[in-house]
Amino acid sequence: MKKKDAKTLKKQAPLKTNKSIKPESDKRKNRIYLFAVLIITAIVYATSLQNGWIKNWDDGKYIFEQEIIHKLSFKNIAGIFNLSYFWAGNYHPLTTAFYAVEYSLVGYSPFLYHFNNFVFHLLNVFLVFAFIRLLTKKTEIAAFVALMFGIHPMHVESVAWISERKDVLYSFFFLLSMLLYLKTFNEKSNVKRLYVLSLLMFFLSCLAKSAATSLPIVLILIDYYKEKQWKWGGANNKSFSNNIQNQLKWLTNSVVHKAPFFLIALLCGIEAVRSQSSSNAIQNLTPLYTAFERILIPCYSTVLYLFKLIIPINLCAMYPYPDKITGHLPSVYYFALAIIPILITILIISRKNKDIIFGILFFFATIILVLQIVPVGGAIAAERYTYIPYIGLFFIIGKGIVFLLENTSKFNKNLTKLAVFALISVFSILTFQRIRIWEDGKKLFTNVIQNFPNMPMAYDNRGFFNYTFGEEYYKQKGFANPKQTAYDSAIADFTKCLSVDSTYFQAYANRGMLFYNRENHDYYQAVRDFTKALKYKNNDLESLVNRGNCYSSILKYDLALIDYDKYIELKKDNAKAYLWRGIALYNLGKFNEAHADMSKCIELDNSVEKAYMWRGILNSKNKDYQAAIKDLDKSLQLDPNSSEPYIWRGIAKYNQKMYKEA
Repeated sequence: MKKKDAKTLKKQAPLKTNKSIKPESDKRKNRIYLFAVLIITAIVYATSLQNGWIKNWDDGKYIFEQEIIHKLSFKNIAGIFNLSYFWAGNYHPLTTAFYAVEYSLVGYSPFLYHFNNFVFHLLNVFLVFAFIRLLTKKTEIAAFVALMFGIHPMHVESVAWISERKDVLYSFFFLLSMLLYLKTFNEKSNVKRLYVLSLLMFFLSCLAKSAATSLPIVLILIDYYKEKQWKWGGANNKSFSNNIQNQLKWLTNSVVHKAPFFLIALLCGIEAVRSQSSSNAIQNLTPLYTAFERILIPCYSTVLYLFKLIIPINLCAMYPYPDKITGHLPSVYYFALAIIPILITILIISRKNKDIIFGILFFFATIILVLQIVPVGGAIAAERYTYIPYIGLFFIIGKGIVFLLENTSKFNKNLTKLAVFALISVFSILTFQRIRIWEDGKKLFTNVIQNFPNMPMAYDNRGFFNYTFGEEYYKQKGFANPKQTAYDSAIADFTKCLSVDSTYFQAYANRGMLFYNRENHDYYQAVRDFTKALKYKNNDLESLVNRGNCYSSILKYDLALIDYDKYIELKKDNAKAYLWRGIALYNLGKFNEAHADMSKCIELDNSVEKAYMWRGILNSKNKDYQAAIKDLDKSLQLDPNSSEPYIWRGIAKYNQKMYKEA
């Protein structure tokens, strides 16, 4: 008996040892694969840390113009999270608060902003790996999906553009929520805690970007993928009918289980619609396209995303809506309609293959809101929209590759490995090259023009870069006369924009500012441009007040007053507008009204030194020299280097018989 037991133990011992070794081996394998994926991604994206700002696009709006982030305070943070605070047609307070913290640390130095995008992208790569590994139990699939997510050229926009912090930030919480939810299938004792944590991450994701609202559908897809009872029916009508009933019951239970997620998604969606509506971002395409053509546009967008998944060439920061040539859309849009029956056929044929169903539905669930079914913004597609959705398609490809590696001949396995290596190499090179395009606003919009030479917005944005930042740019490039080069380049771009679209009001407004501000001011040409801008957008406040300033500069104060009056009627909280109108009123001899405007300017902004100076002058006109001296003192306190207040203060003191001080 003892001998038999001993023999049994000897036989069992190696088995026990193997079981204990296998998990350690798997962990080591996971670490090696994950480390390799992260290193490759980090190397490919390292140069993004050297990129600058895209000031002539959203970086200018979100960082440079958004004053609430320029002072980190409890009041400003509370203001950022206020449900009525929309900026550039968006409500993403968590992202904005992040900018406020960064600005408080480094101001306008771009490195930290790029570094944080870089870090969040690596964290997202890690989360994709962890999620797919937990979903499939296959390290190779997880590594492939995570690496494709990390280095795909279509994802450069989300990482290399500072303004897309919202993309990498919302994705971080989105993926974390998915992972925590998936863990509820494996850790039965912590289900409630994991569920609540997943819900919290989803809430944070929504605060970073409203695109997160698709998560509840993704969680239902996870249920579908993991739920063993979910099975498609066979060809028999009766059995299919019975199965449909079970599936509807299962689906109802799954939706009810996600009720808190759907509630948050609904509230976030309502806020997103409010914010988009505040800037008229929701487009009305009815005057431009028929109902049938509006169906073709999301079909084309889908084909575009699928094509660039495999062949990511000719990438572009903007994909404009198509022009109707001879009254019709380009033929490719009509061919794109075929994507609907093709996808339906794939879903029917693959109805028993959860991998394909899950991957396709994941893609559409996370991208459908931006397929321009409801047109938002001025483009039919954007590369940043693929950041999360492509995970579903990478998943299908990854499953297919691992199937080939496990179920084919040695020759085919080697061929598959070679193809994967080539894919990684090509994508890495393309991504590296694409990152360089995002170095600055001039390179970016030059690339847009190369892709779409008849896109007016691209010329206008490049012209704005040349006008606003061109002198420093060309100086760094070693141009002999950087200021003149910047001026000539800007004029050429604005003029080209208007030759493509003579109704593009922003190009008139920008060119008008250039004529107004250049050294040898051309006020008359500026007036013509501002008038054109107002013709095509009669409520453009900037053009209105700028034309008023031009009229003042050529001493046409009566015309200036008309523009200032209209501007102030529409925007009553701009302190400078009262200053400018006050000066016009002064020159028209309306001193009391001018005095009231200067006081209003000071009431709105007590740091405008010119308002104190002009009110001091007006007080002198009214022989209230004591008040004049007080105002002129304040003006000089704010700007000690200004000479004019000294002159007027001297006159006021002279009239007060303060001869020595005068």
